[in-house]
Amino acid sequence: MKKFLYIAAMTLLMASCSEDYKDWAEPQSNPQGAEITFGTASATGVDLIDYAQLPEGTTEVKVCNLSIPSVNDTNYYAETYIILNGEEYPLTNDGFMDAAALNKYVVDNYGRALQQRDIPAIVRWVMTDGTTATTMESEPFEVHVILTPVTIPDLWYLVGAAFGDGSWNNHGMEDVGVSLVPMYGTPGSVTILQYIGYIPARKTFKIIHTPGDASDQFSMIDGEIVRNTGEGGNIRVTDAGYYKITLDTDIDKVTIEKYDGEVSGIFSMIGMPGSYQGWNPADNLMTGINIKSENHDWIVKDLVITESTELKFAANGSWDVNWGGATFPVGAGVQDGSNIKVTPGTYTVMFNDILGYYYFMEQ
Repeated sequence: MKKFLYIAAMTLLMASCSEDYKDWAEPQSNPQGAEITFGTASATGVDLIDYAQLPEGTTEVKVCNLSIPSVNDTNYYAETYIILNGEEYPLTNDGFMDAAALNKYVVDNYGRALQQRDIPAIVRWVMTDGTTATTMESEPFEVHVILTPVTIPDLWYLVGAAFGDGSWNNHGMEDVGVSLVPMYGTPGSVTILQYIGYIPARKTFKIIHTPGDASDQFSMIDGEIVRNTGEGGNIRVTDAGYYKITLDTDIDKVTIEKYDGEVSGIFSMIGMPGSYQGWNPADNLMTGINIKSENHDWIVKDLVITESTELKFAANGSWDVNWGGATFPVGAGVQDGSNIKVTPGTYTVMFNDILGYYYFMEQ
């Protein structure tokens, strides 16, 4: 029995030694990883993107057709971007981008004029596994866009001793800019109108809807400003000063509050310099509306623009204080803002130098 156990132990020891020898004679190794390769990709333009035809609530628009790069390593995935004149925007892998972002890009770079824009573009893919990345780009193509025309708000007008020439005249459109002072549309809304200006103490006024017709107005009834058919009393402020008047036409509500914001100054003139007249800030002057009190409202009638042009508003015949805006025909001008891109037509132009708001109302 002891002899049998001895032989078995020797046999097991020899087998172990033999296996060790085999491993040493033929060492194992880890093969190198396969080379990462990427297939071809492409991007091509699509038909015209007409914002006026997009379904309500649209948040993304298709700007191109895509063929995503293939890769032989499933750890890699594509991050996709569209490049519009050097500006980068996220893009889905089926060619959609944010509709609001594209709209803003067009407004900022081309203006609001209602015409087709053909925008140079490329698509950039970043192929990454989260650690390393490879960038690929498409051939150039164009994105074709036309924006929705800006809707001009339904205007209301201030009339009374506090505004304009103080005469209360309301015969028709001829009194706009004389005794009727417009309220200004709030950017991004066609239902909220605003006005900021100086109102003398105890000077009264009303707010009317249609020049030449006082049957639809806001006036005072039992101490409240309400919409009525003309039977209300006049609105007044107790103390002289700057006031902000807001009219929400959705709910027929008027609020009047003291305005404590910045007022750039009291200007002797406002010009409309532009490419149509050689960018002279002391030319093409507007007319001040409020002649009975401190004026911050300006108007010009029968402005004829024969071809597409760009312009701004400028104070006191210089460029020290000027307003530009990205939208047309309604917008909010800001100091040193973009040139306002104006299409041909004949306009009544109204401007408030505290708000910076402007209208180009086609005649």
